[in-house]
Amino acid sequence: MKKKVIFFGFILAPMFSFAQVGIKTVAPSASLHVEPTSISSPTGMDGILIPKVKLFPVPQAKGHTVFLFQHATLPDGFYYWDGTSWVSFLSNYNRLYDDAIYVATGSGYSASGNTENTVLFSTLKAYDPTGFSVFGNQITVGKSGTYLVSFNSALKKTVGTVNENRAIYTYRIKKNGTTVLTTSNSLTNEGTTATSVALSGILGLVQNDVISVTIQKTTETGSTVYTGYGTNCITMTYLND
Repeated sequence: MKKKVIFFGFILAPMFSFAQVGIKTVAPSASLHVEPTSISSPTGMDGILIPKVKLFPVPQAKGHTVFLFQHATLPDGFYYWDGTSWVSFLSNYNRLYDDAIYVATGSGYSASGNTENTVLFSTLKAYDPTGFSVFGNQITVGKSGTYLVSFNSALKKTVGTVNENRAIYTYRIKKNGTTVLTTSNSLTNEGTTATSVALSGILGLVQNDVISVTIQKTTETGSTVYTGYGTNCITMTYLND
């Protein structure tokens, strides 16, 4: 019985030795385990060289990976077979990045004067706008999470009186009607002039929150008529849950 156990062990030994492959290691931790010559001072021989091809081979399975170069129409880079087609690693990264950006644009303000007026938005652009919308100059949030919210706009004045003081304009970004970010800018009241404003901050938003922006002329000794100038833009970049 003892001889049979020893003999059986010798038969299985080659099978186990090929179950994992170690390069520069005698104790592989995975099916293929490659160790560098030195972690802190690697040489030019360290690393893995993926097969370089000028045309895609016949794929063998999902995950089949090659490095394509000098192709007639496609850029150099890593590609993998997803079961249906060859996909660029870079295009997949760009798609994930684009999924995180939502941009609303418009032009002009609802009115001019000392009252709080609405900054106008009419268009939403996103790779996948599911749940997001623009209606009544308000942006509805489609996904809960933490966002970097950035806003920029510009205004101009075409009528002014000599020797009037500067007028202060305050912009407010609101979430569900409550101010969460604010900034101010000013215009001289002498003649025709214009100015721009930029505002950004980190906001925690939940699905169906409503974002809006207002402008108000808060300080002035003279009488100034102002209008929107160029494009209003608010960008919401999704950071994490």
